[in-house]
Amino acid sequence: MTALARLAALVLGVTGCAGTTGTVTVSLLTAPDSHLLDAVQRLRLTVTQPHQVVEATRGSSGFDLALEIDATTTSGAVIVEGFDAGGALIASGQSPPFALDALNASVAIYVAAPNSIAIAPQPLGAARSGVAAAAISYGAAIAGGLEGDPGAPSSSIAVYNAFDHSLSEGMPMPAPRAGVAMATGNGADAYLFGGTGGDGNMTGTLWRFDTTVAPNGQFTTLTDQTAAAGFARTGQLLVPIGSAQFLITGTPVLEFNGTALTARSDVPGLPPAGAAVLGAAVPTAVFAGPSLMRFRGDQFDQLGSGRDGAAATTLPDGRIAVLGGTPASTDATVVDPTAGTVTTVPGALSAARIHPAVATTSRHVVVAGGTDAAGAPIPTADVLDARTLALVATLPILARTGGFAVALPSDQVLLGGGAPAAAALELFTPEPP
Repeated sequence: MTALARLAALVLGVTGCAGTTGTVTVSLLTAPDSHLLDAVQRLRLTVTQPHQVVEATRGSSGFDLALEIDATTTSGAVIVEGFDAGGALIASGQSPPFALDALNASVAIYVAAPNSIAIAPQPLGAARSGVAAAAISYGAAIAGGLEGDPGAPSSSIAVYNAFDHSLSEGMPMPAPRAGVAMATGNGADAYLFGGTGGDGNMTGTLWRFDTTVAPNGQFTTLTDQTAAAGFARTGQLLVPIGSAQFLITGTPVLEFNGTALTARSDVPGLPPAGAAVLGAAVPTAVFAGPSLMRFRGDQFDQLGSGRDGAAATTLPDGRIAVLGGTPASTDATVVDPTAGTVTTVPGALSAARIHPAVATTSRHVVVAGGTDAAGAPIPTADVLDARTLALVATLPILARTGGFAVALPSDQVLLGGGAPAAAALELFTPEPP
């Protein structure tokens, strides 16, 4: 079972300027069967906006913490830190940002040892590989994959909610898929393209899944190009180039402009490793294969040599990092997508990784799993500083390759879905900010 903190009360009282009041009840979660909280003797609760701090020591019935704060529409997070009898920090966690505007709400914060990876509170419904995942505004959407032995495509789609660390099954996909490409649209919508169907053939369907429609979301089929020459594909990426606009990797390169799905002829194909920068005046994407390809201003250009089997991620400052792949290297390649310059960070990884899963938070880059030169899944993840790409820690994980890594709004990273198939999900939890 998932452990819950033994708290008498951990409550935020919120008072608005019009006299309205609300209560935010905070509970704590840990990994299943964890006894981490048993050693916590002092608990600190920090509200980042408006900034308030309260502490309590363990009593006969646990902890009793309460805060009265003025309501604000500015988003802030709740940070929890647990200290042992010697004063050492042994547990930490935080909520996603939310507005304390005299509301009534409940938030569950997952706490773990700082800079650690542990099992998430909820697993997938079954052991699956070839699972797709994408960040949404309040967590992650997780779809499809191969289930069972020898492995049949699944029609499951579920939403991981970072506000309470629940995993809720959505409306089943219109058809089963493994290796489907998935990306976020407006923050609550997920777009899904292609994948392998139940008959073992590649598909060319494009669906939109709206996570806000009660009770389990809603699918809309935008187009089905399975019969169109070259459109069907599996194991590729949807890379955003605008609001609900995407490039789809593979051969030929496909583009969805929000209305129509078309093939591009200005580049032969794109590898399934890429990342984008959308906040700039000109949306830009970088793709990593044998060469580094940039898409900018509706044009492609080559920036230099790259690596097969790599992964790409967008750093907080707008640069794009390429990690792993072959030729095997522990170096990171960093691209300035605007200037087109390419630099190398030597020895960023603890070991060379082929097909790792990568995600970036505001402070860290997590490079998880992949395979070694012999093809064996790697049972570790490297945590890098998101600014310098210096190695912060190498942490044990479930050995998996071809999995997913999704940055959550709680500053954690959700891992899962690779081979060998597993139902368990894992969470990276950083030290407090």
